[in-house]
Amino acid sequence: MIDGQLIEIVGGATAAGRVDESTDRTSQRILDAAVGEAAAVGLQRITVEDVVRRAGVSRMTVYRRYPRRDDLVEALVRRETQRFLAAVADAIDTVADPHEGVAEAFIAAVRFATQHPMLRRAGQFESAPAADSVELLKLGSAFIANYIHGEAPGTPTQQVRWVADMFARLFLTYISMPPTDPNFGDEAELRRFAHEVLTPMVERASQNGVA
Repeated sequence: MIDGQLIEIVGGATAAGRVDESTDRTSQRILDAAVGEAAAVGLQRITVEDVVRRAGVSRMTVYRRYPRRDDLVEALVRRETQRFLAAVADAIDTVADPHEGVAEAFIAAVRFATQHPMLRRAGQFESAPAADSVELLKLGSAFIANYIHGEAPGTPTQQVRWVADMFARLFLTYISMPPTDPNFGDEAELRRFAHEVLTPMVERASQNGVA
């Protein structure tokens, strides 16, 4: 059973990574500009003024939606998290065999991170702020735990939660310090890594977890 916060986060994202249409186009234009600015100078260094200039809108247009810089950054992180989780969920939905789901989810996550301009910069130049990392870790861990738990009754077991937390931490580490082995640019190698390392851990947690 997916908890309320996770439903809210994933529910805000639609198939193929599209953002909820209830969010107006001007807000999307502002957030798109914020992504571009974060890719250029880093998330920690973006300013409202620079985003205003890049978006081509008035300062008041931005401040009406995001009164503080922190509000803008929070909206940006939330939207990109929605897109990330939607991309992973879409990949899982493409396979009927649960055994393949872990590999598809892992590959989709790596693909999203390596193609996303803001995340690509973070992996090359900087780490996410501690508060953002904690929130991303929490959401990612909950998402993975609920995927592993699947349709089983009750809530994810302790072993499932442990594995999910480990996977989330592993992925955040991989984003900040990309490995050379497995090679993130080799999808076949990523798939083999998922099948030989990640999938067995998921299967053991699903079968042997203790609530």
